[in-house]
Amino acid sequence: MNTSIGPLAGKRILVTRPKEQAVPLISLIQECGGLPLSFPIVSIKGVKDEEAQSLLSDLPSYQWIIFTSKNGVDHFFQLISDCNLTLGNVKFAAVGEKTAESLRKKGITSILVPDQYHAESLVKTLKKHVLSHEKILFPKGNLAPSFIKEELKETAWVEELVVYKTESEDHLDWSLVHQADCLFFMSPSAVTFMSRGLQTEEVYKKPVICVGPTTKKAAEECGYHHVLMPKQFTAEDMVNCAISYFQGGS
Repeated sequence: MNTSIGPLAGKRILVTRPKEQAVPLISLIQECGGLPLSFPIVSIKGVKDEEAQSLLSDLPSYQWIIFTSKNGVDHFFQLISDCNLTLGNVKFAAVGEKTAESLRKKGITSILVPDQYHAESLVKTLKKHVLSHEKILFPKGNLAPSFIKEELKETAWVEELVVYKTESEDHLDWSLVHQADCLFFMSPSAVTFMSRGLQTEEVYKKPVICVGPTTKKAAEECGYHHVLMPKQFTAEDMVNCAISYFQGGS
């Protein structure tokens, strides 16, 4: 890949996404002439315990299943497959188009998606569609906040189901962080894990691109000086945000 041409020509972008999920983002950076530095500080592992299986045994009692990430979709459907369960007449909602696309790949065609791809917008949209007697199942990661459950508690019953664990990856080449011209964060946990491992304050002066408001808030609270966020919360828009920054548009 020729990194001497393109809007990100020669820029070294640290990609903190899990290795198995980073390929599309890495390709986008390369297509723009950038040099992606793979630094998969986040590790995602499925959860299958007695509590999860107990909740899933009551699956027919839920009218809605909502998702805020592709990881939630993938690990939830893996769980119901492992438990030999099938979905009945249930409605689906997704925080954004990328998560909705993951559902479509599972054969789900009717999906409620908010206009803005973040949890606050999802809550507002659900309040317009969920009936007071309905039950919502929310498959999520162990570090995901309970914001949605708290915001909907006056509207409907929400049950959280942890279907995957987010952990910090070991044995990484930390010299890549110092080589990077820009850091990409796809989750608050990536921000937190990064800060735990940093040995110098210099990294906090580097520009960081965050996928959404929760991740942006985490980066700001950790002390990063230049925190940017695209208007739409997708990998493509993160790359465009980096292009705008390096071309003097941010």
